[in-house]
Amino acid sequence: MGDECILREKALEAIIGGKLPTRKPDRTLGGLGSGKTCAVCSELLTPTQMELEIEFNRHGSPGLDTYHLHPRCFAAWELESHNMLARAPSE
Repeated sequence: MGDECILREKALEAIIGGKLPTRKPDRTLGGLGSGKTCAVCSELLTPTQMELEIEFNRHGSPGLDTYHLHPRCFAAWELESHNMLARAPSE
């Protein structure tokens, strides 16, 4: 199994487990790794790596939910999020 498949599986697990939402982030930032843990692969985001930080407004309460991801992990999460939303029954 290739790396992309593994990352997609991990992203799907994070979504199903409630660790990551499926909706589009309210804000996306990028930069060098902050030393935080990636929300998809659980590996550190080192200062020599690129990092994406995604933020979600909390509807109904103040503050933000913030997640840190490697660019490839972000791509896997984004793909799996779209796939889940496409499979969801329409109301």
